[in-house]
Amino acid sequence: MLEVQIKTAIPESCALGALKEVLNSSITKVEGLTKIDKHVKGLLQIKARGVEDVLANLPSYCEGFVLSPQEAKVLIREHTCFLALAILESGCLITNAELIDREVVWNVVCDDDSFLSLMNKLEDCDIDSELLYKGRPDKKSEMTFREEEILRISLEEGYFDFPKRIKLEELAKKFDIAPSTLSEILRRGQKKILKKYFCMR
Repeated sequence: MLEVQIKTAIPESCALGALKEVLNSSITKVEGLTKIDKHVKGLLQIKARGVEDVLANLPSYCEGFVLSPQEAKVLIREHTCFLALAILESGCLITNAELIDREVVWNVVCDDDSFLSLMNKLEDCDIDSELLYKGRPDKKSEMTFREEEILRISLEEGYFDFPKRIKLEELAKKFDIAPSTLSEILRRGQKKILKKYFCMR
């Protein structure tokens, strides 16, 4: 069994592309995708401030369900994402997908034969893709929504710029937490990103 992570552009005709515009300020993760004939049904988890306002702008092929003021599930009833179809038809399981700008990072579980089939399908369809990771499953720690939200907003606010556009204390006020707590969350999140980048086991 292999865990594979592939980055691709969001296909033009894909519902994820249209949704990305609606969910622009949200953290969006694809929790599951399934194939029905030549269509794909998907489940998204989103986290955003004022999530009910976000759900009010969903396209007609989506159905939203509020879990909390900052979290919701979105069901994509039917769309024709040829990229998701290619992954599923190759025999791979999509365990997660994350929308980042105009790209998707697909997390896939497969065997050696399915992996080769997937690579061939991506090449045959002339899909520009980048293999980010290929390896055996492990107990690697995943980033929490809170860590991801704080890292994303810190990046947007210029905390990681040189010179910094915002100080730790100012950033902590935005999250209504102590600077020491914010510093700990930032370090924890950065460590997970670095471990994943350097594929440390």
